[in-house]
Amino acid sequence: MSRSHLLLIIFFACAIFSCKKEYMGGAKSQYAKLIVGTWKTYQQNIQVFDLATNQLLKDSSINFTGTNTAGSWSEIYNGDGSAYVTKLTKKIGASIASTDTTAYLQYTILGSNITLKQNIGGTETKPILTLTMTDMGLQSTYTGTLNAGWGLNTDTPYKIVQATYYTRQ
Repeated sequence: MSRSHLLLIIFFACAIFSCKKEYMGGAKSQYAKLIVGTWKTYQQNIQVFDLATNQLLKDSSINFTGTNTAGSWSEIYNGDGSAYVTKLTKKIGASIASTDTTAYLQYTILGSNITLKQNIGGTETKPILTLTMTDMGLQSTYTGTLNAGWGLNTDTPYKIVQATYYTRQ
């Protein structure tokens, strides 16, 4: 009798682990499928924190709409794991347009994070704040100094958190 119980327990354990594995794999592949395409920035929220106290010093939003579209950029994610960051296409003649590509990347998605590796070196992992068929939000956190326009000391390093929001093109 105990032998059949042991076999039954092993069967259920295998069934549970195999279901969990498929579910997690499906979620990862779903992010990978959703990100493929061209994404244009429409908003960026920037928060500046004091490094010593973690106190929020500045909170700002930039909308890349209306007359401010020139500041936006696009990110193109291909199904093969390559990606590009580009500025908007500009007309330079009646029938000629130009697009500046500012970065060539390789990307991987693990859980709810995207890791971007520049082809010239350097890697950044960003939490995925949101990712649907039409909208994407990514977050960057880094330490850096600011220009005088922020009204803070330009020689002091700060913790900067940027949330960038995109719409699918």
